[in-house]
Order: sequence, then C-alpha cells, then structure tokens
Amino acid sequence: MKRYHISREKFMSSEEVRRLLKTSEDQAIIDQAKGRKTWVSRYMLVHLALHSGLRVSELAALTIGDLHLTSRENYLVVQNGKGGKKRDIYLDREIVRHLKEYIAHKAKAWQEPVDGSAPLLMGRSGHFTETALHLSFRKAVEAAGLNRRYSIHAARHTYATILLAKTQNLRFVQKQLGHASLNMTALYADVLPEQNQDLANAMAE
Repeated sequence: MKRYHISREKFMSSEEVRRLLKTSEDQAIIDQAKGRKTWVSRYMLVHLALHSGLRVSELAALTIGDLHLTSRENYLVVQNGKGGKKRDIYLDREIVRHLKEYIAHKAKAWQEPVDGSAPLLMGRSGHFTETALHLSFRKAVEAAGLNRRYSIHAARHTYATILLAKTQNLRFVQKQLGHASLNMTALYADVLPEQNQDLANAMAE
C-alpha cells in the first residue's frame, strides 16, 4: 500500500494564511456594510477551517449547540467525525471572538435561528453542503491570489502543520485532528518551510 505523504503542496505557509484571512476579512467588511451575507459567511468558514483543522464534512454538520464558548473553556464538539467518532476541539481566543460576533450578527442582522440545533454555516435550506463549502473556500483562495491547488482540505493540513510546529505536542495535535494513530499525526512533524533557513543558519552561529 502506498504510504501517505504530506508534501509542501498540501499546506499553506504562514504568510499565505495571513493573506487568505486578510482578504476574506476585508471582503466581509464590505459585504457586511452592504447587507450581504456571502463574504461574511465565507470569512467565518475560512477562519474556522484554518483554526480548527475540521474536515469539510465536520464543518458542514456543525450546529450552534456544538460550540461551547465560556470564560473557562472554549471548544467545539464534532458529533460524528471519521469512523463515527466524537471528539472535542479546543479553540484559540481569536476564533472564539469571531464565532461570538458571527453568531450575534446572524441573529440580529439576518434574523437567522441561533438555537442549539441551528446550523452554524447556514445556506438557503439549512446546512451548507460539503460541495458548497468547497466552492466557497476556493473562491477565497482565488480572491487572495493564492495557488488554486489549495482546497479546503489544505486548511486542515495547514492547521496541523502550524499547530505541531508551535506546540511540539504530537498527542495534542492527534486529539485535535481526530487521528486514530500517532503515526498519522507524525507525518506533520516536518518544520514549516520558512523555518528551514533559520535552522540552517544556526550552523554558522
């Protein structure tokens, strides 16, 4: 069986992440001012994908009730991950702030339901489909001028690569991603490309 490999083409650099988020946020501000939903929801999708590592099926299935945003702990619950497994994903302060603002905006500006069973990312007839989320993420990538090879799954690879580089904690990354084996998580153990030169330069110090 061919061994799975996380190649450089499968994840974004930190600079590409910043550009994608900045583009999405700028467009969301414009759409919000004009009363449009498209980029407001797209920015939420892009931000959450990059800061949670959720699979597209998990993003599509998220409800408001899956979010637990308190002063003590901030996490979301994946009810039915790969293999039917349930898991908690802990969230950083930045994405928590955005989620709270987005939910408040859904309720006030769009009059959308925000009860526990309501979809977080809501289309015309309920949850967005996985295909719709794929296409929306792709449009954000194109607007940011990034390589079109970056699919929404690249956000998962990117999250894993950056999280492991920053925490050096394989077990935590494994739990966040919902990997059955540490061997899968270890595929992300290579340092980020922008760190390579710094490490090479250490030889001259």
